[in-house]
Amino acid sequence: MTKPFVRAGFAIALLSLAACTTAPVSKEQMAVARKAVERAGGTPEVAQWAPIELDQARAKISQAEQAMNKMHYATARRLADEAEADARLAEAHAQAMKNQRAVAEVREALNSLREELARHPG
Repeated sequence: MTKPFVRAGFAIALLSLAACTTAPVSKEQMAVARKAVERAGGTPEVAQWAPIELDQARAKISQAEQAMNKMHYATARRLADEAEADARLAEAHAQAMKNQRAVAEVREALNSLREELARHPG
């Protein structure tokens, strides 16, 4: 007697899951991904130090928009998520490079100070 209920529950769960994967991508989700790509692309450091990641993000948001137009919603959703992730990766990579440069400059300044102190002790 419980098996039909279990099967019915399982069928409902599968149908719900299928409905979620075929539902249109929300405008907000696409906007968030598009904004992340635009923000990364508008940062000179990102263009300089993470051009590959930025190009990947741009390509994926373009592909996501094309998939949306073709009503391939699952693909559009995945590509939009990937575009956002690639844009954030590009920003993080650029920030890391900027930080490495700052650390190198501080080390250089410290070495200069040490040399100066060694030349003029006391």
